[in-house]
Amino acid sequence: MAKCCGSAGCQCAVTAGPGVTVDGNGSPTNPYIVSAASATPTLVTAADTPTVDTSVSGSGSAGAPYVVSAAVILDPTPPGGGSNLTKAGPDGVYVECADVRGCFSAGDGTAYDPATGEISARLSTDAGNTVAFGSDGGLYAAGGGGAPSVVTAGDTPTLNATVTGTGAAGDPYVVSGDVVVAPEPNGVEVSPSGLLVAPSADTGNRLAFGADGRLFVPPVPPPEVGCGLQGDGSAASPLAAFPVAGSQPWADDWDCDPAANSTLHCDPSSGALWTPPEHTSAAVTLQQNHPLGTPVIAGPTAFILVDGSAWSEGTYTADTLTPCRGVSFSTRFTGHVELSWTANTTFDLGYAIQINGGALAVRQMHSVLANGPARHERYSFGLSQAAVLPPHTGYAVRVYPAIRVTAGTVTIQQWITDTDLIAMTR
Repeated sequence: MAKCCGSAGCQCAVTAGPGVTVDGNGSPTNPYIVSAASATPTLVTAADTPTVDTSVSGSGSAGAPYVVSAAVILDPTPPGGGSNLTKAGPDGVYVECADVRGCFSAGDGTAYDPATGEISARLSTDAGNTVAFGSDGGLYAAGGGGAPSVVTAGDTPTLNATVTGTGAAGDPYVVSGDVVVAPEPNGVEVSPSGLLVAPSADTGNRLAFGADGRLFVPPVPPPEVGCGLQGDGSAASPLAAFPVAGSQPWADDWDCDPAANSTLHCDPSSGALWTPPEHTSAAVTLQQNHPLGTPVIAGPTAFILVDGSAWSEGTYTADTLTPCRGVSFSTRFTGHVELSWTANTTFDLGYAIQINGGALAVRQMHSVLANGPARHERYSFGLSQAAVLPPHTGYAVRVYPAIRVTAGTVTIQQWITDTDLIAMTR
């Protein structure tokens, strides 16, 4: 029987082992059917995970086999607070590019187009930038042949900037700055550790630092008002000088308003009180005997100087009395003349006056006009000149004896001039 399985029309015997059943006889019309022996059915259950929801259906029989299925779990509230872009479709889990593009943004040096999702490098438009796109689409910066970066210092009213170095790798640019402090006194100074505002060390300075580190001025009681001051120091009644001499009313000696006419002044540049020097006056009388000899003048003549080198002078020299004040100046010349003349002589006497070195001008003082006998007489006559002068100004008046003989002959025995000078400060 063993060899019959290799021969046509031969039947082989099939037997059942443990757990197996054999049906049929092996003939063409009734073949063997081998099957598992009946046993306890297998149980299948579903186990979920955080990302998969598993389910089992069916009883496990030949007519209702077990069907195991699973669904991906999509978190509706992601921990970061955003939207879950993962979706489940009929063909599986998917994420759309359009949904992802809105989650990106461009930082420094990059450009981003949300419509296309393209991320690219962003080149600066600043002057001197040598970075560009190369022929292969990559970034390219020119080497030593490109234009070098230039760094210059730009000052401001409060900062003086300085740039050192060449910009090379071994000698980089170094930008530094110094704070500009105005030259006039302003309370700010530069110290080794920075800007400093500190109270002055001058005596009497009340400016100090408070407990919070800020400047403050401690309050003080109202000042006491002493002699020569009025007011209490408030805005409504500021301290001011009280220019009244002693306790005597001005009206006792002077009827002018004291505030408007006092000579006490406040210097606007120093704030100091001052008053001009007291008024000063001077008076002097000089007598000059003109060294004439006994000149004889025969007419007719115009006015002539009896002696051109013989003159009398009244002079006020700048600052002779009191500097800085104007001066009221006057001088009077009194001539004493002794002369004789022949019969029927007519003549005029006077002084040729010269002011501050100017031209001579004759002032006629005494005349003999009617024909008469010969005579010998003495005459006196006066001439005055006055001026009001500003400070630091000199003034000089000279007089020369002068005579005009119309007819006859005149002999001058003597000509004396008294000069009275009076000056008073304004």
